[in-house]
Amino acid sequence: MTASLAELKILALDCQATGANPQKGHLLELGWLRACASRPGRLSSSGAETYLNRLPADEKIPRAVSRITGISDESMQTASTSRIIWQQLMKAVGVINSENQLTVCPTVIHFARFEEPFLKDLHRKSDPTTPFPLQIICTHEIATRLLPDLPRRGLRAIAGYFNHSMPEVKRSADHVAATAVIWQAMIEILNTRLGIDTLDQLVDWLGAAEPIGRSERNYPMAAEKRRRLPDKPGVYRMLRSNNDLLYIGKAKSLKLRVNSYFRKKAPHAEHILEMLTQAQRLDYTVTGTALEAAMLESDEIKRHSPPYNIALRRKQRKLAFTSRDLCRYSAVSDRHCCVGPLPKGNFIEAVSHFGHWISRDCRWADHEVAEKGAALLGLAPEFAPDPDCLKQGLEIFRVDNRNLLKNQTPLRFLTGLGARLWRLKLKAADEAAEAEEEEPGDREGDDDQTEDNDEEYVWTPEAVARAVGRLVMHSAHLIRRARWLCLLSESALAWESAEQADRPANLIVLEGGSVINRDSLKRADEIPVPPHCHRPFHRRQIHINLITYDRLRVLTTELRRLSSEDRRIQMRLSPTVTLDNDALKKALRWV
Repeated sequence: MTASLAELKILALDCQATGANPQKGHLLELGWLRACASRPGRLSSSGAETYLNRLPADEKIPRAVSRITGISDESMQTASTSRIIWQQLMKAVGVINSENQLTVCPTVIHFARFEEPFLKDLHRKSDPTTPFPLQIICTHEIATRLLPDLPRRGLRAIAGYFNHSMPEVKRSADHVAATAVIWQAMIEILNTRLGIDTLDQLVDWLGAAEPIGRSERNYPMAAEKRRRLPDKPGVYRMLRSNNDLLYIGKAKSLKLRVNSYFRKKAPHAEHILEMLTQAQRLDYTVTGTALEAAMLESDEIKRHSPPYNIALRRKQRKLAFTSRDLCRYSAVSDRHCCVGPLPKGNFIEAVSHFGHWISRDCRWADHEVAEKGAALLGLAPEFAPDPDCLKQGLEIFRVDNRNLLKNQTPLRFLTGLGARLWRLKLKAADEAAEAEEEEPGDREGDDDQTEDNDEEYVWTPEAVARAVGRLVMHSAHLIRRARWLCLLSESALAWESAEQADRPANLIVLEGGSVINRDSLKRADEIPVPPHCHRPFHRRQIHINLITYDRLRVLTTELRRLSSEDRRIQMRLSPTVTLDNDALKKALRWV
């Protein structure tokens, strides 16, 4: 029987592993999906069969692998032995061989060079006396010949090119579904473009056709879609042809920014090249200014969470408020937890442990150092110094700051010392900038400083004390920024145009962190008083959720940019307080 590729029953297969090959790691997960290209309705992850493979007793899943797969050591408690997994795989192979009336199973894998060594190792351990039962077909090898000019040909890129969306975590069920979709799309192209209709023809073509070298990138998006963009500020959106949103960006000039993606050999990051492999549609919104474009971009990224936006996405991020003694924190501002908003996570846990340590007169028992020391530094236990080193380092920090600690509340101590350390950091940055101006270009000894250092970091008590100092400086900085964002949330801002200084200034008025008015302001006019400038800080905090927090952070960054361009800026906070350029420059250095 010689079935057409469209009618051929195949096994789409995927492996996840802890290393690049069986010599460097272990098989972690194996999944497969019985599929047929003529039945696209069945090409989904729900039909996949997946198994976690039991690791050797002394093996743990590397943190990086756990992060990208979502597979934890706890989830491995239900893992199967490799022999059981092989037996289940052979049952699926038997069904497909029976339907195809073949003795080997057509097994479709994307980038099979990774999977094949693990499969052959599994076969050798489980059933070494029989021939290898899989005929592996690599869709990546097909893509290099069929779609040679695409920017990227990884699984996610090619699946997206064919309008199939994949979750961010790398699991076998989702990968085999994507592989089956790619297989279906590719055999249609093979048939219509090259007349390849059977498995034998495909194998012969793969053996005879050398991959075509990529002469230049060929982007799927039609050039006319981007060339007619306006030369104005705004927000642009990259989409697949089925309207799946991929990426949201901002621009001073939509025309220049978007077209910059498509220059020959443009130095893009890998995730951007992967996105451009899939993007075929374009949408945009014109805004009055680049500042407003930046704020709109932040809001839209929160709302839609496009897969290729790394910054500003919601993900698992949350905000928290800490108490004045730093020992407690809450998701909402109240009379006990009134300092913030601050990023929740390892940072707020570290601040809480720091508060407990301060409240204990900076002295912990040995067991407390062992249990809480790593968290105080914001580190996972495996990266923390040993308890003795931690104890000595905390003592060094206490002795160095014993005068400041006297008669100080934990919050006042943290913000005071943090401000002192930040001032030293700013001074060092200014001195480095002055030295750079005096001696431009390469300086003697620079080459030695830029060499890669692969040595493992060694903790010392002095290094622990410095790490606590960095925590204090960072915490104080975020507390200052929280207060700044509360001020900014009820303000009015005016800034001059980049094109002509004599044109009316741009004006926005904020209420609760949202823009309630956009207008222009003549130079002789007075900037309006924000309508709720008398709102107390605890009331302002209520309005700052994660969307507002990031919007105000982006606005702060834009103010810093305008200030660096020496634009005339005014920020009105109340009937009697208006910050000019100089005051804003000083404030922005601290937040």
